Amino acid sequence: MSSLSENTIKQIALGYLKSFYRLRPRAFNTVTITGTDMRGSNNIIADGFLHFTQEDGKVFTATFEATSQATKDEICYRPRLSHVVWDSLAFACLLLPTFLAIAHIAHWYPLAAENFWVRLLYLSSTLPIWMGIYFMTFRRLPRYRYIFAIEQFKQYKADDQWIAFGYDAFSGMKEKYRLELIRQCSRFGFGLVEINAQRLPKLIMAPSRAEIFVPKRSVFDFLPQGEWQKRLQSMTLGPWQKLKKFLREQFLPVQNRYFRWFPRTYYNQWALVLLGLMITSFLIRIEYQKLPTNFPNEKRYKKRVIADNKDERVEPSYFIVDAPIAGFYDSTFTPYEMRFNEEQFSGMIQSEETDDSEQAAAPPLRIIIAEPGDEIALYYTCDRYNGLHQTFYLLADSVYSQLSGARQRLVQLNELGLSATAVWPPCLGGTGKGFLVYVDELLVDSTGAAQLLDSLQLMLDSTDRRLKLQKFYPITNKVE
Repeated sequence: MSSLSENTIKQIALGYLKSFYRLRPRAFNTVTITGTDMRGSNNIIADGFLHFTQEDGKVFTATFEATSQATKDEICYRPRLSHVVWDSLAFACLLLPTFLAIAHIAHWYPLAAENFWVRLLYLSSTLPIWMGIYFMTFRRLPRYRYIFAIEQFKQYKADDQWIAFGYDAFSGMKEKYRLELIRQCSRFGFGLVEINAQRLPKLIMAPSRAEIFVPKRSVFDFLPQGEWQKRLQSMTLGPWQKLKKFLREQFLPVQNRYFRWFPRTYYNQWALVLLGLMITSFLIRIEYQKLPTNFPNEKRYKKRVIADNKDERVEPSYFIVDAPIAGFYDSTFTPYEMRFNEEQFSGMIQSEETDDSEQAAAPPLRIIIAEPGDEIALYYTCDRYNGLHQTFYLLADSVYSQLSGARQRLVQLNELGLSATAVWPPCLGGTGKGFLVYVDELLVDSTGAAQLLDSLQLMLDSTDRRLKLQKFYPITNKVE
């Protein structure tokens, strides 16, 4: 028995549609338009086309796809592997945070260890494994069965859509392909007609309201193939359109043979992947905060610190922590018998000589701070200024060659209600010897320092010396 050609199936199916819709109400004095080999945008092809105007003025449209034994690939399903891959990725990205959440609920933290990043790498490497398990297990599900004719119907909107196939279209093939075609037509509301050997149509199922099952479809006009070609030739193509046309013509034979499916987006899968990664990142952050404390080897750590700071100034092996000295007013202060020459501090206060040491020894590297109403002054080393990293200003009062004169001036300023400090100028990065007495604190804003100078000057005696605004630069800790 001879096989039915696709053109024969088209003519029989078109006649069947005319008979099927002959009793459908139409607008008065209108005609039914039919045609074959129609073409629309986005490379959509309709083998048959029928439309007429209904009584309410709306146009009713029905299209069909004809398939013979030679073109049976249009109605035989194939697995859509890209769909499986995206589903498997979404599955893996959701399984990973689920595992971490269950582990955290059980108070088990698989990443919390010294080799946290190595364990994180191992955990991330499980994603391809879970993807592979899902792919191999579920790739044969009906969800991933792709039928070209069905997918083409989903690309455009029509009132009714039919598939007409010859009796021998599934010859030599397993029954599962025929059953899958019937299942998808039933699910999406498409009609199905079989043309038998006697060239008679046999209704398998009538179309239903397809838009209920396949929403958001485009509406566009179908044109005969010849008129469609004329319209394309009359269009002026830009450089990018010309390039796309050239590539399409080059790859069209390959595309028709191997890639006969329409593009699809996977918004749901992308959203699930993003959600899974966000939850996983949150759980990993929680676990990272639970890393155990690492106790390094003391000797090894000391060697590393020394090596890292070999160019820095060596810290002193001793410290003076806010050590009080004799009071300013009490001349019978008993704890220190030699308070005027201060030999009691000779083993505690670091000293250093300068270039003018031939004439007189440089004063100790020390700072004396006195607050109003306090009869005790405190010694500090110059290390207090080592953290200065920007230009600063101070309100200088006077410079004294001896510590006793500086202390006496601090007493006077205290009686006026001012806090003051006596410091060796090189401590601030300056030059010279003796003790520089300044009022208030170190300042980093010249404008604010000038305003403070005017307000503090009013507190001094009119016959007293005026305060001076002096600028200093940061002290460097590098060994020259």
